[in-house]
Amino acid sequence: MIILLFLFAAASCSNKYGSDKQSVASTEKNLLLLDWFEKNGNYINSPEIPSIMDAQNVWAMREENIHIIDLREPEDFRDAHIEHAVNLKQSQVFDYFKNSIDPASFKGIFLVCYDLSISGYVAGVLRLLGYDNVFAIRFGMSGWDRSIAEKHWLAAVSSHLVGKLETSGFPMNKAGDYAGIMAHAETGFEIALERAEAALQHKPHEFTTTIAEFLENPKGFYTICYWPEDKYMSNGHLPGAVQYDPKKSLSRDTYLNTLPTDKPVLVYCYSGQHSTFVAAYLRMLGYDARSLAYGANGFIHEVMARTEPRPTRTFTENLIQNLPVVKGGVAEPVPPKTKQFETITVEGGC
Repeated sequence: MIILLFLFAAASCSNKYGSDKQSVASTEKNLLLLDWFEKNGNYINSPEIPSIMDAQNVWAMREENIHIIDLREPEDFRDAHIEHAVNLKQSQVFDYFKNSIDPASFKGIFLVCYDLSISGYVAGVLRLLGYDNVFAIRFGMSGWDRSIAEKHWLAAVSSHLVGKLETSGFPMNKAGDYAGIMAHAETGFEIALERAEAALQHKPHEFTTTIAEFLENPKGFYTICYWPEDKYMSNGHLPGAVQYDPKKSLSRDTYLNTLPTDKPVLVYCYSGQHSTFVAAYLRMLGYDARSLAYGANGFIHEVMARTEPRPTRTFTENLIQNLPVVKGGVAEPVPPKTKQFETITVEGGC
């Protein structure tokens, strides 16, 4: 899939929707958008998802034509941030891409937050629009600086559910209706733009759920264990969780229409990094989707560290790079760069 160079220019130069047209939740528009996704890269099932870059590799590219966007709160940004990073709210990203930079001119645009839960979601939305040079930094600033990791990843990992998970499988819902989406637009491309702008206005608590929140009301979610079946059975799974194959099961010709339209859909993976991209995709399609923060590392960390030791699946202290940070001040947006876009090898995947 190539970057849609005209994407935001098209959105900013026209207003076809009209304020007099009333938006109605429509399954038909969901299917238009789904068809557009599947014909333009099929990102949810592609090798590129989740599009994540390790901190040390971003640091190694610091003299190249890259751009870093930090999505944390301003006070945390001032305490410590990556040199030349721009501090934005996620709700500002759409306008920033449209009006402040030429996104396709950068070799890579790297999003970072505290732990990847926000940056992965935003990167997922942008990737769905065709921005193939957008990545989230693995583990967020927790993978960059130990003092940040101590407040986030290191504080979140837990093994309190080891030996307490379920080992019998649960069936998927029967196939039913797709979710309806609210959109004025009439084409898949324009619906994607409209839905992306809306998705980036959602607050983190709307697309992320903690393990404590889940355990308060496990029956309140349709819970997806986004692991291969053998892991689902051997490692155990959360109460009521249904197994869906990663990169295979959430398309029109597989099992997307088994997801409920009247209940939150909670997706969890190994570390909560892949699932936040999945939540972005599902929310674009109108589902009340959330990613389980920190994935299985938040409740069976010792099992993950023993059976899934690679950094795409498990956070350990040795993965904190302790790279240089800038303290104080507020970084201003850098001028758009014009160097021709170059391809970066994707480091995503689970």
